[in-house]
Amino acid sequence: MSVSITPKKILCLHGFLQNGKMFSEKSSGIRKLLKKENIHLDYLDGPITLTKTDLPFVIDDEKWAAIEEQDTNKAWFYHFDQSHKIDIHPALNLVKTYIEENGPYDGIMGFSQGAALASILVNQIKELVPAHPFFKVCILFSGYSFTEKNDADELIITEKYVSFYKKPEDENMNTEILSVHGASDNAVPGERSLYLNKLLQNTGNSVKSTVHEGGHVVVNKKDFLRPMVEDIKKALE
Repeated sequence: MSVSITPKKILCLHGFLQNGKMFSEKSSGIRKLLKKENIHLDYLDGPITLTKTDLPFVIDDEKWAAIEEQDTNKAWFYHFDQSHKIDIHPALNLVKTYIEENGPYDGIMGFSQGAALASILVNQIKELVPAHPFFKVCILFSGYSFTEKNDADELIITEKYVSFYKKPEDENMNTEILSVHGASDNAVPGERSLYLNKLLQNTGNSVKSTVHEGGHVVVNKKDFLRPMVEDIKKALE
């Protein structure tokens, strides 16, 4: 008699102007490779439903109508150029409830906005859901933190969110971070992803950074993804 093994579970957070379904499609390369390893990706929709006036850029009516029809006008938080204006609490509340009802999760994965939120959850998960263990792995595509520039033109965390990047007191925390960004990403420049990597490393996590030649995308090339999948498997053992 064959014994079914419970799959490992990774919670997935989409980017701005996406939804869970679109992120599932955009990340089909890694999703299919992980499925073969009995690792299941669970895609959640963000709490914000965007209107056309919420966008930080101009878009024509036809394109916007298509976005609304596909229900991809979702976000985790509203976009602002000034990080101190951003409010992530609706997103944290949604994730908290979802994890309590559907968790626990072995890992978390995010793209862009979703990666920014996932990177906070790495250190804050026990504050949010005390009974939940720390994630074993976190996969970030085009991740960033809530930063501003100081007088020396250096990136620093905006004061409002400093506490969210503090190292937890629990000594058992050591999430394996796999951070990926594009060399030609204009939406989230590489320096922002590298700054986030440094933050996460300074709080006790193991960080492996990988750069691809593309822009603001989730890489789907199997040759690029296979080493990542091996790293994920090891982290979840």
